[in-house]
Amino acid sequence: MSKLHIYRRPGESSHWQAQAYVGGKRYRFSCETDDKATAREYARQRVDELRGRHNRGLIGFAEPVRMSQVFDRYEREYGPRLRESSRQRMGHVLKLARSWFVEGSLHDPYVHSVTAGDVQAFLTVKQSDGACGRTVNLYRSNLYRVFQLCVRPWLLIPANPVAGTEPLPHDPRVPVLPSRAEYEVLRGACTARPMLHLFMTLAWETGARSGELLALEWSDVDFTSRMLTFPNDPVRGRQTKGHRTRVVPLSDAAVSALRDHAARFRLLAPLSSYVFKHLRRDKSALPGYLIESLYLPFKRVAKAAGFPALRPHDLRHCFVTRKLAAGVPAQLVMRYVGHADLATTLRYTHLVPEHLRAVVTSAASTVPSSA
Repeated sequence: MSKLHIYRRPGESSHWQAQAYVGGKRYRFSCETDDKATAREYARQRVDELRGRHNRGLIGFAEPVRMSQVFDRYEREYGPRLRESSRQRMGHVLKLARSWFVEGSLHDPYVHSVTAGDVQAFLTVKQSDGACGRTVNLYRSNLYRVFQLCVRPWLLIPANPVAGTEPLPHDPRVPVLPSRAEYEVLRGACTARPMLHLFMTLAWETGARSGELLALEWSDVDFTSRMLTFPNDPVRGRQTKGHRTRVVPLSDAAVSALRDHAARFRLLAPLSSYVFKHLRRDKSALPGYLIESLYLPFKRVAKAAGFPALRPHDLRHCFVTRKLAAGVPAQLVMRYVGHADLATTLRYTHLVPEHLRAVVTSAASTVPSSA
């Protein structure tokens, strides 16, 4: 129950004052207007806000916070836990979300007042700006993660408003799978780019993710045992997607490429522990610093070589499909490339038509005749 009284004291301010009782507590505030009807409407809104705050306290929720505070808290507490690529992607999404929820027409609302309609409006605007269905769904999933933290463990809201929106239908991208001959053409096109040349070689020979390769240090390479370590070390900002350290054996081609690269660049100034380092000053990095991305150079070389749709991650797809087609057990491929579960590896079988050949060869010959 709440009581509201509007009054104005003679001889004092011409503004109307309000006194309200909410949850047994008394509140006094100025309505900042001379018009009684306007003052009454303003006071009712304030009472509704106070009543909502009181009710939230009864069920254990924290005091209302603004969306800007939510975004700040996420970046402060959870941003550092993400892998570099995920942190960059999340930073882009948060920048767009801030422009909509904080700086836009919503005027930095309380998080508990954000509705599914507000979220859907944001996604619709992004789609009208030209974002594809897959990108819009990426925005949606990242916002879902932020609001889910507001549900638990932050206890700011009782339900996630993003759950009231629907992901957009979209056709999954079919990866480009270059042949061995096409791969050699690609390698030949980047011989003048030694870092990209090694990156392409290791991506083809190990199927590792781009972030895992670019984070490599020379201490991760064991030439004696011909093994390569992809460490999961969050303290140093090195995280694998599966959050597990992975040690894999290297092929002859991978070992040879690493030896040649070490002979040319490991002791070349500027000295650096990184396998992939900047050789010259860049607009965003000094010589010897870690190369954080080779995506654009890769795309330029691939386009010039006649493969405009090829992406670095396609070489990982290609590695998995090659090994499955060669008859390597899926469980071994899963462990080698660092998939979280076997189901992820088995998704690649639709790209390997050789698996179906057994239906008309050995499998067919073992079916007993009905005659």
